[in-house]
Amino acid sequence: MPRPDSDSESDGNDGQYYLVAGAVLLPGFWRLTSKFGMSLAELHTSGNVPHYQQKLHKGMYNLFRRLRPDQIVARNNYFIQVDDSLPWSWSIGPEDDDSETASWSTAEKNRAIEHHYFRSERQTLRRLPKTGAVCFTVRTYFEPITAIAEEDYVPGRLASAVRSWGDDVARYKGKERYGEVLLEFLDKKHQEQMERGLDPSREDECRTYPF
Repeated sequence: MPRPDSDSESDGNDGQYYLVAGAVLLPGFWRLTSKFGMSLAELHTSGNVPHYQQKLHKGMYNLFRRLRPDQIVARNNYFIQVDDSLPWSWSIGPEDDDSETASWSTAEKNRAIEHHYFRSERQTLRRLPKTGAVCFTVRTYFEPITAIAEEDYVPGRLASAVRSWGDDVARYKGKERYGEVLLEFLDKKHQEQMERGLDPSREDECRTYPF
């Protein structure tokens, strides 16, 4: 896998944090040129991140303010992608056209499952000791849905997660473009695993996902 992408966010005189530097090789769905100089809040609201103002804004700012140089904060997210391009998902629009907003509306609907990919980012935050800026790193993992669905328990868990999305999260993640094909496939693989004797009650004790 390539080395992680990184961004640096520095606090301004107004107490806000701004995106002031970055080296982003695998953005997937967003353009550094259109985000550069934005505040922490603008970075999320411009991307229509669900529940940001209601649930995430205050907690995120408190986290940034309290973060110490000896701490590393990490989290993982996940998306479904309907093309095989790791650097940029071309199905949502051209990468180099800043005048055109990347949108799921351009993606072909219900592509065959062979075109579905699981994209997950391991994101970390760390305060730099000399400048006080916060460094945000992203390590991207990218695997075909058909590959991860071979792992025990994964089809059922992923199908359950996708079905749990509220309407706003479903729009943000583009479910309308792939949900029908994806869930039909995951349900089929889950049923196959159950028929060969997989015990759902033992999932936590024998979970060994390689990805």
